[in-house]
Amino acid sequence: TLKISNAKITIAQQKVMEINANRYPSLKFITGYTRLSDVPAFTFTLPFPGSQPVTIVPVVLDNYVMKLSAAQPVFTGFRLQSQEQAADYLAKASQSDFQKDKVELIAMIKSQYWNIIKAEQFVRLAQESVITLKAHLQDIMLMMKAGMVTNNDVMKVQVQVSDAEYRLIEAKNQVQLAMIGLNNTLRLPLNTQLTLLSSYNEAPQQSLAMDGFLEDAIKNRPDIVANDFRVKASEQNIQAIKSSWYPQINVFAEYNYNNPNQRIVPARSQFDGTWATGVQLSMDIWNWGITSNQTNQAEAQLSQAIDAAQLTKEGIQTEVMQSYVLLQQALEKIGITKKNIEQAEENFRTISQKFKAGNALTTDVTDAQTALLQAKVNNIQAYIDYELALVRMDKAIGKQ
Repeated sequence: TLKISNAKITIAQQKVMEINANRYPSLKFITGYTRLSDVPAFTFTLPFPGSQPVTIVPVVLDNYVMKLSAAQPVFTGFRLQSQEQAADYLAKASQSDFQKDKVELIAMIKSQYWNIIKAEQFVRLAQESVITLKAHLQDIMLMMKAGMVTNNDVMKVQVQVSDAEYRLIEAKNQVQLAMIGLNNTLRLPLNTQLTLLSSYNEAPQQSLAMDGFLEDAIKNRPDIVANDFRVKASEQNIQAIKSSWYPQINVFAEYNYNNPNQRIVPARSQFDGTWATGVQLSMDIWNWGITSNQTNQAEAQLSQAIDAAQLTKEGIQTEVMQSYVLLQQALEKIGITKKNIEQAEENFRTISQKFKAGNALTTDVTDAQTALLQAKVNNIQAYIDYELALVRMDKAIGKQ
C-alpha cells in the first residue's frame, strides 16, 4: 500500500515537471526523404527562329528535408502557471495520502500487536486455571479416599480440568492466529515466533480532554490536508481553462536545410539552407461555447472537492468522538473489573475455606474459581480495549 502511494507521489511530481517544461523553449528536429513520380519539366521557348527550349522549373525527383525549429510561449493567458500550481497542489495531496496510508498501517500494526498481547494474557490465565484445578483435583481425590466426598464430586472436577485444558488449547491457537496476522502485515515468514517486549499500561491516564483531540485531528489529519490541496488544485484548474479567453502569443524560429529548398527558384537538386523567425498570435473568437462548458465542468468539480472536504471533516469529528467514548468506557471498565477481581478473590478464598471445613460443595469451589477467572479475563479485556482505543484515537487525530 505504501509503495503504491509512493508511486502516486512520483507520478504527481513528474506531472509538475512536465507542465513546467512547457514554459521553456522547445527545440525540434525533423528530417525525411520523399521520392516523387516523374512529370514533364516546365519549359519555355523564345519566339525566335532556332531558339531552343529553356527549362524554367526543372523536375527534382529526390526530395530531402532537414528542419530545426524552436518555439517559446510568451503569453498563454496564465494557463501554464495555473496548470503548474494545480499539479503542485495535487502532488502535495498525494504526499498527504501517503501519510494517511502510513498512519493507517501504523494503527493496524499496533492493533495486531495488542491483540497478540491479549491472547498471550489469556493463555497465562488459562494455564493458571489448569494448574489451580489440577491442584484442587488432587485435594478432592485425597478427600474421597478419606470418605469426605463422593466419586461424583471427583468426576465433576475432572470435567472442569478437561474444560480448562480445552480453553488453554484455544487460547494458544488464538496467539498463533494473531501472530500470523502481524507477520503478514510486517511481511515476515508467517511461522515467525515474535517476542513482544511491552505490555499494557496498568495505570492509564484518567483525564482526557475532548476538545484537544478534535483540534489535533483538524490540524494533523493527512486526509484533511489532502482535501484542502485538492480544493486549491480545482480552483487553479478553473483559471487554466479560462485562459482560453485570452490571446496566445508565441515566438518561433526555424532553419531549413533541404534538397531542393522550396524558397529557391528555380528548384535545384542540391542542399540549400534558409531560415525564418517570427511572432504568432492566436485567439478563439467563437468555439460554440466549449470554453464556457469546460469552465462549468471545472466549477462543478470544485464544488465536489469542497463538499468532499467537508464530509471528510464531519467523518473525522465522528471518528474522534467515537474513539473518545471508547476510551472513557475502557477506563470505567478497568475500575469495575479491578473491584470484581478483589471480590472474586475474596469469594474464592471464603468458599475454599468452607469447602475444607466441609461447609461447601465442590461445585461451589469450581463456580468461585470460574467467576475469578472471568473477572481476570474481563480485566485484561478492559486494559487491552483501552490500548486499542488509544490506537484508534491516534489514528483519528493523525498521530504517527
